[in-house]
Amino acid sequence: MERNAFLINKKIHQYILPGVLMTVAMQLGNVVDGMIVGNLLGAEAMAAIEISMPVLLLLQMAALMLAMGGAAETAVFLGKRDMEKASGVFTASLAAGLAISVFFALFAPVLPEPAARLLAGNSDLAALAEPYIMVNVAGIPILTVAIIFCYFMNADNHPQLGSALFIIANAVNLVLDFVFIRSFHMGMAGSALATVIGYLAGMAPVVIYFHSKQRMLRLRKLDKKAFHYVSISMKAGIPSAAFTLMSALKSVIINSVIVRILGNGPMAVYSVCANAVLIAELCVGGIIGLVQNIAGILYGERDYYGIRTLCKRVLTYSYIAIVILMMIFFAVPGSIAGLFGITEGGLLTLCETALRIFACSFPFYVYNKFLMSYYQTILQPGLSTMVTVLQGFVVIVPLTLTGIFFWGFPGVCLMAVVSEAVTIFLAIVWRIVGQRRGRFEPGGVYMLPQITDEKSLDCSVENNLEEVIAFREKLFVFCADNHISERDASILGVAVEEIAANIVQYGYRGGKRNYMDISFTIQDEKYILRIRDDGIPFNPLDYVPQEETEVTVGGIGLLKKITSDFQYMRALNLNNTVIELNIRKN
Repeated sequence: MERNAFLINKKIHQYILPGVLMTVAMQLGNVVDGMIVGNLLGAEAMAAIEISMPVLLLLQMAALMLAMGGAAETAVFLGKRDMEKASGVFTASLAAGLAISVFFALFAPVLPEPAARLLAGNSDLAALAEPYIMVNVAGIPILTVAIIFCYFMNADNHPQLGSALFIIANAVNLVLDFVFIRSFHMGMAGSALATVIGYLAGMAPVVIYFHSKQRMLRLRKLDKKAFHYVSISMKAGIPSAAFTLMSALKSVIINSVIVRILGNGPMAVYSVCANAVLIAELCVGGIIGLVQNIAGILYGERDYYGIRTLCKRVLTYSYIAIVILMMIFFAVPGSIAGLFGITEGGLLTLCETALRIFACSFPFYVYNKFLMSYYQTILQPGLSTMVTVLQGFVVIVPLTLTGIFFWGFPGVCLMAVVSEAVTIFLAIVWRIVGQRRGRFEPGGVYMLPQITDEKSLDCSVENNLEEVIAFREKLFVFCADNHISERDASILGVAVEEIAANIVQYGYRGGKRNYMDISFTIQDEKYILRIRDDGIPFNPLDYVPQEETEVTVGGIGLLKKITSDFQYMRALNLNNTVIELNIRKN
């Protein structure tokens, strides 16, 4: 009777579809947006979108910082069953994001023109970029609120609603692109307005979220603690902010050099290559997103076996997807270029070569993406930020400038491959040195402590009464080996019988084979028994026996009286029951 990955794998398969759909909707919307603009307004319009990206990234930086950092903190608080702090982080992050974005929107009348002139390098591109930037600046409050709600809904057991938000937003965006550009002849402003209205429409699932009986996060009145909650969200979100800032600076430098040295044509090709990264993100972003959706709560629960299982499965699925994508890029790069309006001449030949080279960076990109997401989720923002800074600026910018100097535009794509590989190497060296000097937690790449048999008992128990009784006997042996008193061992045995047997009898429907995870640990001067199952929702704390005498003779009512603490929460759509006993000193 050992721990297995049955429940974790079920959660992976349950969460992977909403995560993939959300990423597909978000990135496919961006990619198709570029295709529509490129085909309706020309290659230079697509280049104008790319040179506008630094402004858009900086506008979104606060939203991503608060959303990703706050959601990571919230997931850990939920894993620790601290509902007050989890809701406090949610409320404070939403309020801060809205305030910052409204402040940015006030600059819509004055910011776009100088920003477009600074980034474009010539008047033609600047004229295309200015209206696009203006509408995005004015609409940033809508985008900010949508992003924050999406990440927090994912952390609060509602990944389907997070996916629906982006699916609706990008579906509306793509439809309005045609309406505003082709029918109303609004040009670049129409493309940006379609995005803003799309995210406004995408907020519809938030209404469903607020009416959900399963949600754990609540809006609370802002008080003095709000500043503390914002600060911890921002601290945990430093990697996201660093990624956004580095991406903006990288875009400013590389775009400027390409436009001024190589011209508008290569800039349009580089825009296609930038969309290639979005396509890679489309394929693996939803899979890697499982780390944030699941690992944070597992980390709060100290389920390190589950985290390792999750990470291995995430990497396996990601590399299967990315290998298929690489084969497509190698086989039909011309077709991919044609989707963005580049269909003939020397520009098509250059684009085909660039895409084939660029595709070689995808495997390294996936691993860097995984490291950034994982370290941020387990609240190691320093290490995640280091990977982000290396990948987003410190490595790629000097290498790309070197590539342009020696090999022209193909050098840009070649250095994209080299920079991703160098980032992995430097990140590994930084982590190992930090672990040896005590700056980072030990435990290899996952930085998780090893749990010894002397301090914990961790098993997966099949949903039948014989297995429950067998685990109870194994628990008694463990208690005896660790000098736990007969009284405490008996209480723990009763807890296993009452909770686990109830799950077997009433928790599952249909008679299918299932497992529950039961762990017993000795930590923080407490005996802690955790029982996790994916049966029907059942909160033992709300249980009211039909017979009044039932409370006095045993069962859940008795456990509430004789245990030090009895807690329940529904996290990851799993029942999580935690029973604690204080260790009595002789």
